Amino acid sequence: MTETDAMAADWPAMSIADAHTLLTTAPDSPFEMAEEVVRGVKLRVWKNAPSSLRELFELGRAHGDLDYLVFEDERVTYETHYRAVARLAHDLISRGVGKGDRVAIVMRNYPEWSIAFWATVVVGAVSVPLNAWLTGPELEYGLADSGSKVAIVDGERGERIRDHLAALNELKSLIVVRPGGPLPDGAVLWDD
Repeated sequence: MTETDAMAADWPAMSIADAHTLLTTAPDSPFEMAEEVVRGVKLRVWKNAPSSLRELFELGRAHGDLDYLVFEDERVTYETHYRAVARLAHDLISRGVGKGDRVAIVMRNYPEWSIAFWATVVVGAVSVPLNAWLTGPELEYGLADSGSKVAIVDGERGERIRDHLAALNELKSLIVVRPGGPLPDGAVLWDD
């Protein structure tokens, strides 16, 4: 019998049920479960989980200079990401965005997408991710239907929505990242 055959004979090391029990019942394990009353309903919850998305975001800062995002030849560390989120969150607050307001994010998978999402979470607003493949009329509908107060878009989506901005009465700010040309009237450049 080869070493590989011997290892295969012992596979799996434990059953899924045993692994589940070990992960969810061992004291102080990352996935330890507990019962809590949430809004009047008794639920099983992860005892050691962050209590909010904001708390989860804050935990990432402990990784400092490690890479958080890699996009083509760009690298963004946890600390750089954290600082960019803080700057954008401050900008959103200065634009009147607060708890419960909607902020649309309409761009391809640039690093700024993550920054926009977390900045929205940090200020207590609601992130409204819209598909980057939507046409101008579809973007107009999505922005109007969601009641977005601010939209953060990349240059291509900015061009796509340009002719539809006049119909978006609730949209107070359009922030454009990585523009490929002139900004739509009234839009501002993402300044990071």
